[in-house]
Amino acid sequence: MVKLLLEPVNLLILDEPTNHLDLKSKDVLKEALLNFDGTLILVSHDRDFLQGLSQKVFEFKNKRVIEHFETIDDFLARNRMESLKEVEKK
Repeated sequence: MVKLLLEPVNLLILDEPTNHLDLKSKDVLKEALLNFDGTLILVSHDRDFLQGLSQKVFEFKNKRVIEHFETIDDFLARNRMESLKEVEKK
């Protein structure tokens, strides 16, 4: 992380950015992120917000990190899950 700060890069790291936002604010934020010309690392349980933003999913499971080259919707469909809350149960 320190090395990233030493060089000019377009990187946003967001942890649950939609908490406490109303629907209009979420839409404005999502549109801004869709127009962002850089790398976005986004942690969220808000599936609606993630639609269209994710190109890759990282699954943290059994003390491992598994990289999936798919959208959040594809990930959930492949795992036969309706919501992100089901990820925690598996």
